[in-house]
Amino acid sequence: MAKKDNNIEKSYKLTIYEDDKVFKRMYQAASPEERKKFGYDVPNDADAEDLEITRLKNEWLRDGNPVD
Repeated sequence: MAKKDNNIEKSYKLTIYEDDKVFKRMYQAASPEERKKFGYDVPNDADAEDLEITRLKNEWLRDGNPVD
């Protein structure tokens, strides 16, 4: 995802680790009510990059595609 900030283009790379895949499998196995509780949290000392990566991970979690 690219974002313009003061005419400088920034690119954030989403890296999916094995733990993320396990988390998505748990999300997909959960009931619709339980799914509302799932998601990635924003770190306390988050900067713009952390916010964007967290948003991308939550989007990936809920995209409906299989893990692998």
